[in-house]
Amino acid sequence: MANVLSLAKRNGAIRKYGILQSDIDPIPRVQQQNQQQRQSSPTPFSFGRGSSGSDKERKMKRLITLPPIPDDDRATEVTQAAIFGIMIASCIGINIFDGVFHTVDAITPWTNLVLGSAVSTVIIDNSFDVLVGTTQTLSRLNESKLPNAISNSIKSIPNKENMPLGIGTGQVSGSIVRGISRLLSNDTERDCMCEAAAVYVAYGLGLPCFAFRPNENEGASLVLQSMNMGQEEYNTDGRNNGYDSSRAARIDSLVSDVGLLKVMIWLLAPVAMELSRYPQLLSSEPRVASAFLKQLRDKSASSGYSMLTLSDALPIDDDEIDTYLRWALAEADVLLRRNVRAVDSLSEALAGGAATVGDCVAILEGW
Repeated sequence: MANVLSLAKRNGAIRKYGILQSDIDPIPRVQQQNQQQRQSSPTPFSFGRGSSGSDKERKMKRLITLPPIPDDDRATEVTQAAIFGIMIASCIGINIFDGVFHTVDAITPWTNLVLGSAVSTVIIDNSFDVLVGTTQTLSRLNESKLPNAISNSIKSIPNKENMPLGIGTGQVSGSIVRGISRLLSNDTERDCMCEAAAVYVAYGLGLPCFAFRPNENEGASLVLQSMNMGQEEYNTDGRNNGYDSSRAARIDSLVSDVGLLKVMIWLLAPVAMELSRYPQLLSSEPRVASAFLKQLRDKSASSGYSMLTLSDALPIDDDEIDTYLRWALAEADVLLRRNVRAVDSLSEALAGGAATVGDCVAILEGW
């Protein structure tokens, strides 16, 4: 893939492959500090490229204001939603069975209690503000018709922060609702939007990969392969048939702060795209970039790759990992917002059935 794309770029067949590389804002480098300084400094980063004074100050201000990576524990959410669904289905099934055969009369009061409590808790926990606001509005409109005791009770409803067990804040059943959304979600347009973001960013950053749903394995393999790609002849039998092997394309080394940042931007492009349109992540996976960094370090050590250059590019602790992730997500968001029309065109084409790499390249190049 690297050979094909590089040769096509060289002979002018494609023009937009790699055009976004100059738009990347590298992570700033600061001087290594001692442990006490690192603990007290809000930006103790020893990785990234050096910057001039004003540029470094700008980047440091940006680092401090970057939002956190969204927390997305979809396995727990789906598991809780599945357990909740099984419980509700079991209670309904027992009630239906008793209604037909009248053999489990002693159990149905308990199933009704569980069913009512579970459904009520979910509704109140996730719609507390709506329910209270509607109730108070209706109470004010009909104040003259309601008994004073009921009116006073409605006015004295506590804030959700003061509710027992945190009910009303979404903390009790919020993960269940999010899990149900994941189980019932089937949004092709949303999926295609995330896939288009990944393909566009990979193509624009010059990464020889067309994964519609990038993952940490592909990212780590791409980096490790770039460390060992040498000049290989076109034919394996030693004859080049006029092909200049010295000009053979290869993957540029990604073992640098900018190289790793490019891969992370690609991995987080679907996340940035989905966050720009929706409040909850369903089609993208925000943990893929952190898994990429972990797997890259593990694979490099276990496979015998030199860690000297790689360790200079990788963040060295959890704080730097978090900052690297936030910076990559912000860069992905900037690239996608600047090129939103191209991404939307590719997304519409994917939703319409343009599912091959050739179709995507044709759209990106405007053929």
